[in-house]
Amino acid sequence: MLPEKTEEMKYIYIVFISTNTIMGKGIRFFTRNRYSHITVAFDRNLKAMYSFARYHVNSPILGGFVTERPERYLYKDQDVLVKLCEIPVEPQEYDRICGEIDYFQKNREVMIYNTINALLSLLGKRLTAKNMYTCLEFATHLLGYPNMNAIRELERRLEEHIVYTGSLRGIADWEQGLGSEDEFFRRRRAIGIAYDTVYHVRKVVGRVLNA
Repeated sequence: MLPEKTEEMKYIYIVFISTNTIMGKGIRFFTRNRYSHITVAFDRNLKAMYSFARYHVNSPILGGFVTERPERYLYKDQDVLVKLCEIPVEPQEYDRICGEIDYFQKNREVMIYNTINALLSLLGKRLTAKNMYTCLEFATHLLGYPNMNAIRELERRLEEHIVYTGSLRGIADWEQGLGSEDEFFRRRRAIGIAYDTVYHVRKVVGRVLNA
């Protein structure tokens, strides 16, 4: 559920995460950057976060708009390094961002992860296609920061807003055992992963060709 609208100054939280996945480690290796994922939250305890990411824990290609919870990263005694930035926004801007999130939620079936730009970002390049985002593109879209091709660029832009760096367990509001109920943890079989990959690649290529 999204926050209620108010007339007081509000905050948007940008979370940089050093994910434990093979893909995340690969991104960090090639970019030489500490963080490989970005997500957006409306509260400092990160009970609900919004981003573009994979749908299933063991199917790395198929993805789109997701609601993430800390359990996704803390399941089975795991932990991750995070950097939390607290961005003050005026009520009108806060309402706009809430509206954007609501739009993504209502249209999540047409939102897909921009795998091409995830690869092109390693070269400092990007392509634009409708309803396709990486986690970086999603965060910068909400903040109104165009033309950023690397996570490090957004880190530098938000450096003055850093309020926490450390373990996710040290700041998150989460429940032990809740992760097992998340659709994310329902592991796909090999044939399902292959189907996911072909299905997603076809959608991405088709979306780019029609752009």
